[in-house]
Amino acid sequence: MKILYRYIIKNFSKVFIFISLAFIPIGIASELFRQKEFYMKYKTPFHLMLLHLGLNVPCWFTQALPIITLIALLFSLGDISKKNEITAIKAAGINIWKIILLFLIAGLIIGTAELGAREFIIPKTYECNRKIQKEKIQKEKIQKATEFSNLIFFMPNGTRFTVEYLNTDKKIMRGIVIEKYNNDSSMEYLILSKEAIWENSIWLLKNGVIRKFNNDTWSEIYFKNHKLDVHIKPTDTIIQTISHNSMDTLTLKKYIKNLRISGQTTIRERIALNMRYASVFSHIVVMIIGIPFVIGPGRKLNKVLGFTLALIAAFIYWGTQAITISLGENLILHPFIAAWLPIFIFTIIGVYILIKTRK
Repeated sequence: MKILYRYIIKNFSKVFIFISLAFIPIGIASELFRQKEFYMKYKTPFHLMLLHLGLNVPCWFTQALPIITLIALLFSLGDISKKNEITAIKAAGINIWKIILLFLIAGLIIGTAELGAREFIIPKTYECNRKIQKEKIQKEKIQKATEFSNLIFFMPNGTRFTVEYLNTDKKIMRGIVIEKYNNDSSMEYLILSKEAIWENSIWLLKNGVIRKFNNDTWSEIYFKNHKLDVHIKPTDTIIQTISHNSMDTLTLKKYIKNLRISGQTTIRERIALNMRYASVFSHIVVMIIGIPFVIGPGRKLNKVLGFTLALIAAFIYWGTQAITISLGENLILHPFIAAWLPIFIFTIIGVYILIKTRK
């Protein structure tokens, strides 16, 4: 069995590596044609052009990885089937599910590797590429915003935090209004302060007043210094549109948290977060989709026709995925369902077909 497993893995790995290497120059050429006007506009030197295109490779390669996995499966397993080795395996009394499981494990490994690339490689290459584009090609200095005005933050405990002016570089705020509401929407207290300074990992309010409300009565307490029990770091207030490719999972979760604090929608970001985990299993799904066209009834079809039908089935899966993501972004589906529903549907369909194939 070990010899058979090594033979199948070697066969699949060779095809997978070959197709992956073939996709790289194709992808670079495609990117070159797509961005040729950009390069011509800024008279980009050839070495910067190659560097800019090369740093894009990890990003689009992970996007192309499912189709690479499917094609590698169809070619490698198709070659084994063509030589009647599938029949020989069955005749030897070897359970075909062991061969199927071997490919599914290979899909899981590829998916895990893709997740690792999104965590540790793509954020770095994406950020490096952005700097090259701005500073080297466009010759523009990347400036980070440090001053903000008229900010509103919503805390989980029913607190609304309003700031007229914030400087994240100097770590000061001015014109602070903090409103705390009870569960019945009545105001519990109101804090007004002229200024706040970030000291020792906490905001220190200066020259303000605390008004506490109790039914129809209220009281005032004036202060020169007051430690604020609202843990918002100066950097947490920097909410800018950032590409999901530039963030690892922890950074993306923090970004979602900051968006929620500032009262902004997080639908797209939550879908992107769920898609990171779902993409690990998408390679298993394309394996399940492709295998029946090789070892099942599909093997009786013309090889080109079977290959085409497998690709069509895979594109239906990706089309369904695009539809559910769109429904999620339009608040029709929950972000988790938008990311995972196509995987659940096509896994069930694929497993059913594989069971029928085995029979």
